[in-house]
Amino acid sequence: DITIDFNEKTYTFNKTVGSTGTTTLGLQILKDNNVTLKNGTLTSTAVVEGKEVKMLVQNYANLTLTDMNLVDNTAHILYALSNNSGTVNINGATNITTDKVAFDVCKYASYAAPTVNVETTGIIKGAIEVTAEINNNLNISGGLFTAQIQEAWCAEGYIPTTTTVDGVTYNTVKEGKYVAQIGTTKYETFAAALAAVQDGEIIELFDVEGNENTEINFDRKISFTIKGQAPKYALPVVTFTNAKVNIEGSTILIPELDARQNATINVISSTVYDAGGN
Repeated sequence: DITIDFNEKTYTFNKTVGSTGTTTLGLQILKDNNVTLKNGTLTSTAVVEGKEVKMLVQNYANLTLTDMNLVDNTAHILYALSNNSGTVNINGATNITTDKVAFDVCKYASYAAPTVNVETTGIIKGAIEVTAEINNNLNISGGLFTAQIQEAWCAEGYIPTTTTVDGVTYNTVKEGKYVAQIGTTKYETFAAALAAVQDGEIIELFDVEGNENTEINFDRKISFTIKGQAPKYALPVVTFTNAKVNIEGSTILIPELDARQNATINVISSTVYDAGGN
């Protein structure tokens, strides 16, 4: 195990390392090690002994970056941080700055697939690459990103969102969950899905826990379908007017469901529980 505390200093790579024929790395950390880098900055000169640095850090170990800055200040670095194995934790106020790839989660050869956990309060500028077969091995619970954040990359209990800091809009995550979906669009509440549904569409409910303690008066002359297995999520009290609603192939919990004035509710191959579990 090794911890390197840079004491707020900058280390500029002036010599390349790596495997034979590919010595284009600033720092290579080999597997079966536990390494912590903290409180400093890593960067590179433009040319090192006649060679261009392609990666600031290539990692195969269990690596923790705490309050670190990885800065690409050249035109030829392709990856600021490349992760090919091990468990990687990016935390504290760690920042990564590049116009190429900020970090990857790469399944490489026979190495055990890496897992990368990001909970920094810093800014990650640059692309993110994740090998498709290990798309869930990236867990983001903090940080500001210039790259889009896929839902699969969010840590458990988090979903993608955006935020604006000093006039700049970043992608980030927030605590939350989706309860429904229409087409490819997901919603954090059934009420939001109900407000968005159009004629002929399907609201698909997810199997999550929770409740929406509210009442909704739905008065739109449209026909739509509700589907899904969501027996542990209490939907709002809904009064439908002028709508045709099909509850099909579902198990749902809804405290009260009412059809008024030209409204029709069809329950098809479904179980609908009320507030008392009946």
